[in-house]
Amino acid sequence: MNRLANLVCRATVSGTAAGSAAAVTAAARATNDGSTPYAPLNAVTHCLWPRRAFTETGLSARFTLTGLTIHQASAIFWGVLFEGLLDRWQCHVNRKPRVVEVAATAATTAAIAYAVDYHAVPSRLTPGFEAHLSKRSMFYVYAALAAGFAAAALCRGSRDE
Repeated sequence: MNRLANLVCRATVSGTAAGSAAAVTAAARATNDGSTPYAPLNAVTHCLWPRRAFTETGLSARFTLTGLTIHQASAIFWGVLFEGLLDRWQCHVNRKPRVVEVAATAATTAAIAYAVDYHAVPSRLTPGFEAHLSKRSMFYVYAALAAGFAAAALCRGSRDE
C-alpha cells in the first residue's frame, strides 16, 4: 500500500475513534448542561439547516444522523493531520513515538481543531456544539477528541510490536 493510502487508512481509524469519543462526551455533557444527548449532534447540521438545527433536541435521522456523519467526517479530516504529524515525528527521530509523544501530538491536533473550528472558519461552518454545551463541556469534548486519537495510535502501536 502506498504511503498516502496508508495515511488515509490510519486517519480513518484514529479519526473514527476520536470522533466517537467526542460525540459520546458531547452527548453526556449536554445532559449535564441541561440539554438532551442529541442536541449537540443536531446542532452540527446548522451548516445545512441554519434555522432549525440549533432548536432540534430529539433523536432524528435528518438531524442526529446527518450531524453524526458530518462530525465523524470532520474527525477523520483531523485524523489526517494527527497521523501526518506522527509520521513526521517518526521520520525526524527515526523511531516510533513514545506514549507521551503520541499524547502530545493528539493534544496538539485537538487544540488546532478547536482553534480552526471556533476561530478561523465562518460561523456557518463551526461544529455548533457551543449552542448546547458550556465552555467546560467544550473542553471535555476536545479532550475526548485528543484521547481518541491517542488511543487509536497506541492500540495500533501495541499490535505492531
